[in-house]
Amino acid sequence: MKTNQFFSFSRFYKLLKNDLLINYKQYLFTVIGAFIVGFVILYSSMPHIHFNDEYFSIFGASKYKSIFILSLFGLGAFVGLAFPNLSSKVKISSYLLMPTSIFEKFLSQFLIRIMAGLAIFLLIFWIDAHLARFVSLSQMTDYQTHQHYAEGYKIIEKFDFKMLVYGHTEHNQTGTNVTRIIYNTPFESWTISLVFLSLGFYLFSVRLFFQKLGLVKTVISAVVLFFIGAVLMVGFSHLFYPETKGFDMKLQTYELSSKVNNFGFWIFVMACISILFLLPLGYFKLKEKQV
Repeated sequence: MKTNQFFSFSRFYKLLKNDLLINYKQYLFTVIGAFIVGFVILYSSMPHIHFNDEYFSIFGASKYKSIFILSLFGLGAFVGLAFPNLSSKVKISSYLLMPTSIFEKFLSQFLIRIMAGLAIFLLIFWIDAHLARFVSLSQMTDYQTHQHYAEGYKIIEKFDFKMLVYGHTEHNQTGTNVTRIIYNTPFESWTISLVFLSLGFYLFSVRLFFQKLGLVKTVISAVVLFFIGAVLMVGFSHLFYPETKGFDMKLQTYELSSKVNNFGFWIFVMACISILFLLPLGYFKLKEKQV
């Protein structure tokens, strides 16, 4: 049957099992390495000394968000290293001749690199954030007395994934410890999430266009596309706004609704189109290799 040629659950299960049996050490070392690096970055970023000062910097949502975005580069590298067998001329033939369909090969890497990778990444970050906070609080000392500072929990906030959708936090640093949290709108949160998701899909799919150094070449291609887009925006600025000087960009923004402007809506649409376009692009590129 044609459907069985396209996808078979038992065949797909054997493919996943085979991949895990061959690469389990690599995946295990990747998880352990990510855990250690994440902990070191978070722990080294957290304060360990309390200064008896009226003004102090709180380690809160903005700090967690910055480190989370930095950590996404590691996840992006893991995603961009998908289809490792396609990097070697020796392995590529045996990989493509495996008795599984192209869809199953593509789906297995998608589940391992993106779905499982993202889930494990979020779990590791959550554990690292809480562990780093616990260790930092247990070691926090007062600058003047050199004794343990028991109220360090006021300086290092407890991590929660809701912090990632905060716009920013405003702290009243006059001793009253009043915090005002500014949230992103749902549209802004969805747009940011889709942009990062489309970047992940780009690393996953465009990597198939290259053989050796696939991740490096994919990143370079992304940078080239970014600069091409920037040059086009500068060109359009000079075309529609003659008063534009040099490499300045002029973008006229206007409100489409009370919480959405035209630029944000354009980013949202481009991210959606990219997501719908990139996965089929990667699938057909892999299929082309087999042909």
